[in-house]
Amino acid sequence: MERVTQVAKTVELKTQVEPFIRKELEKSYPGHTFTEKALPLRRKKDGNYAVHNFDAVSEDNSIVASIKSNSWLTSGGKVPSGKIGVIYQSLYFLSLVDAKTKLLILTDKKAYDGFLTVSDGKLAEGVDIKLYPLPPELQLLVKDVHRKASQEMSRQQ
Repeated sequence: MERVTQVAKTVELKTQVEPFIRKELEKSYPGHTFTEKALPLRRKKDGNYAVHNFDAVSEDNSIVASIKSNSWLTSGGKVPSGKIGVIYQSLYFLSLVDAKTKLLILTDKKAYDGFLTVSDGKLAEGVDIKLYPLPPELQLLVKDVHRKASQEMSRQQ
């Protein structure tokens, strides 16, 4: 039952945090509306295109964003190699998509500052990393989901 509760909480991030960020993007990029959308990346051996689901895509596909609401340090106070890997993975998929503007949106100031520090000199050009802070009620939701996920991981080890 705990696993189902955790999955449901993670869904809350998709249903509350991402729509908030999409609305904020609409303010930053007037005249555009944003939805979650799968876009083609590269051609596969069979001739079809591999696709990836992006968190925020403008109606004309000219602006594509991945949204990450990760906290920064691990519960043990260490640099989060797993979280860093997930952010680099998002950057990789953004590098493959055909879009005029490619954005990695981080919602946590410490994660934003921390990632910019550890990735300094290691990023390809063409993707902008932006901070879009969450309002207090969504910050609490994210913190609660992260805390429960951390507890779940501790029980599995």
